[in-house]
Amino acid sequence: MRLVFLTDRLIRWLRLINQDVVSKVFSTLRLQSDFYFRAHFRGQFSVEVPRERRTVRFHLVREGECYLQIVGSTPLLIRKGDLVLIPDGASQTLSSNTDLPAVSLPQILSENTLENGVFSHGKGREQVSLLCGYCSFDEAIDHPLLTALPALIVLNQVSLKDDPLLFSALKLLSLEEERELLGMSSILSRMLEIILIQVVRRATFGEAEYQTGFFAALRDPKLSKALSVIHNEPQVSWTIDSLAQQAGMSRARFASRFTDFIGAPPISYLTKWRLMKSRELLGTTKLDMEEIANRCGYSCASSFSRRFKEEYKIGPGAFRKSA
Repeated sequence: MRLVFLTDRLIRWLRLINQDVVSKVFSTLRLQSDFYFRAHFRGQFSVEVPRERRTVRFHLVREGECYLQIVGSTPLLIRKGDLVLIPDGASQTLSSNTDLPAVSLPQILSENTLENGVFSHGKGREQVSLLCGYCSFDEAIDHPLLTALPALIVLNQVSLKDDPLLFSALKLLSLEEERELLGMSSILSRMLEIILIQVVRRATFGEAEYQTGFFAALRDPKLSKALSVIHNEPQVSWTIDSLAQQAGMSRARFASRFTDFIGAPPISYLTKWRLMKSRELLGTTKLDMEEIANRCGYSCASSFSRRFKEEYKIGPGAFRKSA
């Protein structure tokens, strides 16, 4: 009984720490959702959607079914009620039959106009209807939380019965889209961002396939301590020794395990995180350069500016104006 109690307490503690880490990462990403259009496909069709930006693309299947295929994967049949997320904005093909030659979406759009936000393609009776959009983020940020996600994620109410929060979010998304009430677009945008964050939380605590990488590091009781102090206290002059002490590990063991899971040595990750945090502060506050430098672990504004420009090929002042 005591063992069960300690395990449950440990799980609750890890969730509290790592939800905070996840929240801070998403804060720096500055997510913003929007919609492309509603797509109505009729008869036989095959449309290639090219890669555009590092966005998280999504398709909500409103009616019917069709195949979705991203480069290097087998075709996947998606049905009414499915929400498909493509975290890296990969090129993809939507089709009624995988043997059909695909036509480029830009080519189709050049020959047709959208009517009231609806994209129609094909002839015959309507076969499938999709709501298509994306979550954009600061594309200069290449955080392992994003790269650790699978290339394609499919959510539906059947597969989410063990996750009442994500199940409810998906149900609310579908209901809101069906009823088309005032404020629908704003609500759907926020819901999509919520669902993406819930997917990350599910990957951290509920998905067995994430045995390595950033999500596994968040589950690790020792590495999660180091990640927590890095994200919560970037202004501290952390060293490998002091981070290893926070994790309760030897210096060599900590450095090796951290690098294996995160894909970067501890100090390299710390430096990346400080610069990510600085982009958020530059874009969302009026703090002067000295204060931003201090909050992000730099001794002076000049050293911060030099390092920022090395990383992003633009000075912090110029970035703030563009942001």
